[in-house]
Amino acid sequence: MFRTLVFGAGETEVTVRGQGPRYDIARGDRLEQADVAVLPDGRLSLILSDGRQISGRMRRLSSNEVEVSTARGRRRLTVTDPLRARLSSVLEHVAAGGVASEEVRALMPGRVVEVAVAAGDSVQAGSLLLVLEAMKMQNELRATHAGVVMRCATAAGQTVETGALLLTIQSDAKEPTPPTPG
Repeated sequence: MFRTLVFGAGETEVTVRGQGPRYDIARGDRLEQADVAVLPDGRLSLILSDGRQISGRMRRLSSNEVEVSTARGRRRLTVTDPLRARLSSVLEHVAAGGVASEEVRALMPGRVVEVAVAAGDSVQAGSLLLVLEAMKMQNELRATHAGVVMRCATAAGQTVETGALLLTIQSDAKEPTPPTPG
């Protein structure tokens, strides 16, 4: 299963993306590939593309926090699965009876390859919104629910940073307010 996870510790954020045993690891502007293996004693081993090896243990402390122990010591990290976080916030809001207005943001730095919608367009759950090229991969961002594109804040060819606003979508639960020009 292809996954994206974001690990954070203070000001540092590391994005891990891929499907075992090969993963892309991004930290700021630095991108590395690593092969991950579980050693016989239970430790994890990361062999980076430049030949460096990091090994240690990882222990889950809660649903969104882990402790990593390596030769350099122990660190507590917050773990975020951006897709699950996005889906759960939308579902909680809709379940509470509200109109979900969702901001679609870049999960990592990249270049917008295609924008498939414009302000005022109606979309269905699963509809293609845009394609973002990041870490040498084209990532399709799709609507999590039916709604109306309220704002398109990006264009094809634009370079975006992590967290940049790409689109705003309002759920079809109520009459939408007029769209905001991009």
